[in-house]
Amino acid sequence: MSTLSDRRLVLFAGVAASLLLAPAADAQRRTPRSGSSGATWAHDGKHLVLGDRWIDPATGEEVAPVPEPEAEADKVPDYRAEFVADLALLLGKAPSPTALRGTAERSTLPRQPIEHPGVHMSGDGTRGATVLDGVLYAWQSGKGARRVRDGLEGARRFEIAPNGSSVSFILGYDLHVVRLDDAESMQVSEDGGENLFYGELDWVYQEEVYGRFEFKATWWAPAGDHLAFLRIEEDGVDTFTVVDHTQKTLEIEELKYPKAGTTNPRASLHLFQVEGGERIQVDLSAYPAAAEILVVDVDWTPAGDRVVCLVQDREQTWLDLVFADPATGESTVVIHEVCEDGWVNRPPMPRWLADGTFLWESERTGYKHIYRYQPDGELVAAVTSGDWEVRGLVRLDEERGFLVVSGSAPDYAIGSHAYLAKLDGSSMRRITDGRGTHSVSLDAEGTFVLDSFQSMVDAGQQWLRSTDGAVQRELARAPTREGLSLPVWEQIRARDGEWIDVAYTLPEGFDATRKYPVWIDTYSGPDAPTIRDAFRPSPASDWYILLRVNVRSASGRGMRYTKACYRQFGVQELRDIEDAVDWICANDWADAERVGITGWSYGGFMTAFAMTHSEKFKCGIAGAGVYDWELYDTIYTERYMATPQNNPAGYAASSVVKAAKNLSGHMLIVHGTMDDNVHMQNAILLVDELQKAGKQNFEFMLYPRARHGVGSPHLRALRERFMREHL
Repeated sequence: MSTLSDRRLVLFAGVAASLLLAPAADAQRRTPRSGSSGATWAHDGKHLVLGDRWIDPATGEEVAPVPEPEAEADKVPDYRAEFVADLALLLGKAPSPTALRGTAERSTLPRQPIEHPGVHMSGDGTRGATVLDGVLYAWQSGKGARRVRDGLEGARRFEIAPNGSSVSFILGYDLHVVRLDDAESMQVSEDGGENLFYGELDWVYQEEVYGRFEFKATWWAPAGDHLAFLRIEEDGVDTFTVVDHTQKTLEIEELKYPKAGTTNPRASLHLFQVEGGERIQVDLSAYPAAAEILVVDVDWTPAGDRVVCLVQDREQTWLDLVFADPATGESTVVIHEVCEDGWVNRPPMPRWLADGTFLWESERTGYKHIYRYQPDGELVAAVTSGDWEVRGLVRLDEERGFLVVSGSAPDYAIGSHAYLAKLDGSSMRRITDGRGTHSVSLDAEGTFVLDSFQSMVDAGQQWLRSTDGAVQRELARAPTREGLSLPVWEQIRARDGEWIDVAYTLPEGFDATRKYPVWIDTYSGPDAPTIRDAFRPSPASDWYILLRVNVRSASGRGMRYTKACYRQFGVQELRDIEDAVDWICANDWADAERVGITGWSYGGFMTAFAMTHSEKFKCGIAGAGVYDWELYDTIYTERYMATPQNNPAGYAASSVVKAAKNLSGHMLIVHGTMDDNVHMQNAILLVDELQKAGKQNFEFMLYPRARHGVGSPHLRALRERFMREHL
């Protein structure tokens, strides 16, 4: 007769393939395999490893390797494996690997069924839960797995509390919580319905606030004693119909989609007390009804004594950081951000430090920087500052009192540099040098930095630098293959004297005595640069010049420049593109009579806007564009354009539909028939106006069943044919 341990091993062998590997150690501390290019920090955090050699960074001399200590991962029990083995023992068979991994959600439509929630583990890994075939199973290390309750077929948004004490999920329209220790099941909401969401997001909050495919709207407190959740009301929100025309009997999707200026979903924040079963609403009544507030993020303080949320007005001209008491729902505004001539982007949640202070990102100066605050909202210091923007946190070292961030430079936005700043705001310095996109890692003491970087014309270099700038030594360089047609980057002056970035790629076999057509590929949406200084060689055309332009509102230079598009989409962007066209066509080899433009989504809008508001473009291909901004959703559009009621002139000036009669050049309009993001309605209304105006200089191509992206080979061939015929 086999022992319990023996049977566990046998059952575990059948499910081993389903287990996820433990996270790897910090990449900058791992010793690379022999022969790998470039250096990394050794496991001791003090020495460099280059190939098989250990190097002292201060002297550059080779030293003897330091023996690697026993890996921390080997000391930590593999709790997930124990959970799966215990579950297999309970079931008498190995669970499906697919069920254990879980089904990734890739739909943009709300309330889509999730076949397998997957295994969910507590923060310390000693407890877990999963749903298999509608049955909830709980597990605790050393105590095994057990069946908790049935009836969870179709459960969505399954989540375990950080301490593993409870789980939450949605059945039908309502939110539920189950305590795992005593199997107590509690229904948090009872009136959920088609127009009332509990603990999950509707379409527009998912698409424009919390992130595409992210519908979860529940947040457990660290101790698992409270669950914060959103309640979203959609009464009065317009329904938009998306149709699959390829079926004999039409398949219809109905989606609540609020278009600019129409009724918006109303979100409120609530708290559920797990032990008492009490539900309270966070008090946001101080905001007037006219503000039509948005709740754009939710979290908890590390101690769980406050729930944290970000609140904005409908047009997103201000943002509040709000703390609330989970026992009473009473709330306090800790930080108030406002922009008088633009909008306030949603920042990351506070980054808490061990002393109770927190780091906060703000664009209040026109550039994104990091500030340090006391818990009551008192400013401690501006940690970073200057006429450049922070783009990401690379390292936070509380013990040594500094952080490292990546960001732009005052005169250079297409690449990125690294900066080291003291947490008390006393000093800051750039620790990288040279053009390119820099990726850095520091030694354990924060004394030396490995700087790996590349640019459009450089396949990559790696340098060792000291963080005080005293030591520089090249460690590796990647060869840049001869004969590549690499982009040329320039900073040019626009008509008002402001500089903008342009990049162009000359055709293969370029002959300066010939004239070549110019083809512009653009996006140009707010803060979404087209040009980045990274090595991404691609085959050049053999017959046209490829031109890319970072218009100032999509330059990566900071809010000071991004807000140039505020309340008038397309207007300033087109001026910058026109100025780039004039600049390149001042060269004898660029043909000003043959300039074309293309783009998708916002780029589709920019293409159609350019061809109806300028005569510089011979042809264009507009894909999935918003051709009148009253047709797009509230939260995205009103952030930049305000509501149509408050900005009628701006909406009129930004409309392609209203300017259809002015189409100049030949345009190809492309759209997916089931696009639930930018509706095909945009293309239909544009075509309607073009026909009314008697325009014959356009073509229209639909892609059946395609949504916002079209990956059809037919489209690639169509683009090539169109360009050959009309450019």
